[in-house]
Amino acid sequence: MTGCRIIAITVVSFFLLLPMFATAAALTTREQGIAVGDQQVETVTTNAIFEPVQPTRGFQHTVAGGALMLCILGAAFFAMTRYNVPLPLAMSVVACLFLALQFGESPINPVKLRPSSEAALVHGFKHYAPIAILFTAVAIPAHMIERSNGFRWIAAFLALRLARLRIRNPRLTMPVLVFMMLVFTYVSAALLHNVTSILIMTPIIIRLCDSFKIPSRWLLCGALIASNLGGFSTKWGDTPNIVEAGVWKLSAVDFFVEVLPANLLVLTVLCLVVLRLTQRQVARMPAKERGSVTVNGQTFSDAIVAADWRKVLRDLTVDRYLLVVGVGVLTGFILLHVLFDDQKFVIGALAIVLAVALERSEHRFATLKSLGFDVYLAFAAIFVLAECVGNSWIGDELQGLIETTKGETWAICLTGYLGTTFTEAASWATLASGKIYDSGAISHSAAWALGGGICAGSSSLVTAASAGVILAEESSRFKEAHAITFRSYLPFGIGFSLFMLVFYSVYFSVFHY
Repeated sequence: MTGCRIIAITVVSFFLLLPMFATAAALTTREQGIAVGDQQVETVTTNAIFEPVQPTRGFQHTVAGGALMLCILGAAFFAMTRYNVPLPLAMSVVACLFLALQFGESPINPVKLRPSSEAALVHGFKHYAPIAILFTAVAIPAHMIERSNGFRWIAAFLALRLARLRIRNPRLTMPVLVFMMLVFTYVSAALLHNVTSILIMTPIIIRLCDSFKIPSRWLLCGALIASNLGGFSTKWGDTPNIVEAGVWKLSAVDFFVEVLPANLLVLTVLCLVVLRLTQRQVARMPAKERGSVTVNGQTFSDAIVAADWRKVLRDLTVDRYLLVVGVGVLTGFILLHVLFDDQKFVIGALAIVLAVALERSEHRFATLKSLGFDVYLAFAAIFVLAECVGNSWIGDELQGLIETTKGETWAICLTGYLGTTFTEAASWATLASGKIYDSGAISHSAAWALGGGICAGSSSLVTAASAGVILAEESSRFKEAHAITFRSYLPFGIGFSLFMLVFYSVYFSVFHY
């Protein structure tokens, strides 16, 4: 309730101050509008149809407007961190407040001006709609596999192998589990997509950690970053890569040769950090919570002593029909998406229809809602929020930093990090890629610097990447101890993302492509 009060106070304060801001913005807009109108009158007789329109800059482009937006965003982050305010609620309130600050006019196409708030909605939902189709096409079959007990079977299969290893060498169990899960997440993100990877790996990681009485927090946090790294390693691995590849004309070989080595170094450091944090948390747990007993001087997990994993595998009931449908639709969508990228939305729409049609009649509507309303609400709010940030003093300053430094690698990396942290990876890549390329930063190093900054920024907060929003939603379906919230992820995300920012800034400054 306290968190909700903070948001309510912020909203009330905002609307009390809004008339003052609106008056100043209206005067500014009127003067700019008159000037623009006079200019248009002069040019209308020459080329009225094809002359690009010029936006009018409102209050959001002033220092006061930018500072107010940062305060609103900071209040939302504080509420999510201190009072566990739900992410969709906080982001929706911020998006609405940012929309209310969009004064002036902005183009919705090269020749048409509309109020900036309308333009932010148009552009925000233009970027949101493709994401909604593609993620739904992945989420529906992935949840069908989960309901079929397919992921539970995989977890039991891996647990049996790890149990045998633990009997022979108990000290190797945790390192093998951590490295195996993070590498699997990385590889699946690189081959498929980082969101697909999170959807598949989250239930497997949670079930394995449950089996061995190992806390899942650090491994799930690390899995999010591993999925971002995997997505950054291939041309099709995540949405920012697809955008940047189109702008800089990057090939799959370019990603393999120029980016993969850097990401493998970061992945190695990530595995070591996650392993150390997990070991430290296990060491602090009471013996009963660790579920361990000592036999002949050796320590074994209670789960290993009490359960025969072979029997678990034998007794586990798998809905084969649901499993075949889920795996078939997911595999077909991924392969066709890679082979016919230009038709990905048609393929995604058909995958959704096919999965729902093949579902049992009593579960079809529930299957269609697999991702949940909260996820769609959070995505829509974040994409609109990103457009508002891009059309504000914050966006102006980030763009100005790139221009004043003449496209230095560190500046591109820093703006990618900050822009993604304040908004979301896919939306910021769409906003920034063209502007950076047009500023003269046409080398591959510029593209990798932007990609590295976005990868680091998307690892900073669960709100900064689509995979983060998915992780928060999917982990909440299990026990409360496994739920990854904004607050539980924050210290790990900020700390490791700053390391990534420094690493990519230095690496792509030393190695020029």
